[in-house]
Amino acid sequence: MKRRATQRSLEPEFATGPTAKDEHEIYLQHHAPSPEAQPYHFHPTIEVNYLTDCDMTYSFSGKKVFVERNRLCVFWAAHPHRTKSVSGKGLITNAQISLSEFLRWPLPPEFRNVLLGGGVICNKSQTASDQFLTERWAIEKVDVTDGRQSLHALEIESRLYRLALEGWNILLEPMSVPPTKILGGNAILQFEKMILFVGRNFSDSLTVGQVAEAGEISVNYAISLFKSVFGRTIKQHITDVRIHHAKMLLAETDRRIVTVAMDCGFGSLSAFYDAFQSQTKNSPAAFRKGHFDET
Repeated sequence: MKRRATQRSLEPEFATGPTAKDEHEIYLQHHAPSPEAQPYHFHPTIEVNYLTDCDMTYSFSGKKVFVERNRLCVFWAAHPHRTKSVSGKGLITNAQISLSEFLRWPLPPEFRNVLLGGGVICNKSQTASDQFLTERWAIEKVDVTDGRQSLHALEIESRLYRLALEGWNILLEPMSVPPTKILGGNAILQFEKMILFVGRNFSDSLTVGQVAEAGEISVNYAISLFKSVFGRTIKQHITDVRIHHAKMLLAETDRRIVTVAMDCGFGSLSAFYDAFQSQTKNSPAAFRKGHFDET
């Protein structure tokens, strides 16, 4: 059984990316990818990646996902992840789309549901136009004063729509496929505010009322929004977020299980064990051992 060097001094990163205040913005990055020292990071945006001249392996809550060069990779980055390894010397172009912007796009429901359910997808075959498109995004990413940011949003929307129509490969199966529906008006922004609040505060003792207050809406309406988008309650979503992060800490660090439980917002070790076993059909210790046995 292979063990890693301890990472107890490292803390996960929360990167906000586009937020409800700038929901039309598309954040573009272009750089050489490298393995990350942090155990994981997360941000409530839809992420579109394209690798040139290199391949990459992600870890999503301890599950390895291999991303091949010259293919579009798409996932909802609210699920904790990190770059484990990079093969080759190349570049990655990242496009981050706010959740509110993504939910506005008229994409096929089955495509949207796979992403919101935690799935990671890529296109079935390499497409020469993707390299041209992403290289142009990289060149133009600093030029946001002449309407090109809106153009980038339209191009990304169109590319994802084409991907959805042509079919895709699933690199990581979704954990759930919620009966999502497209929200209208302020509901998208209110929902995104609540997602952001849970993402920033999941390690604290949260109530449904606090989440609703973050969205500036009533508790009953907040419950209705979560059921409409996720097909689950706010409390279930908070537990899901905590379990995702616990799995990443168990897989990527040597922190004691009781520390993981407290760091992820569970009030007691028994509550953590009950929630973890209910969702994974496994104990935290067995999950960690299984991950180490595979590495």
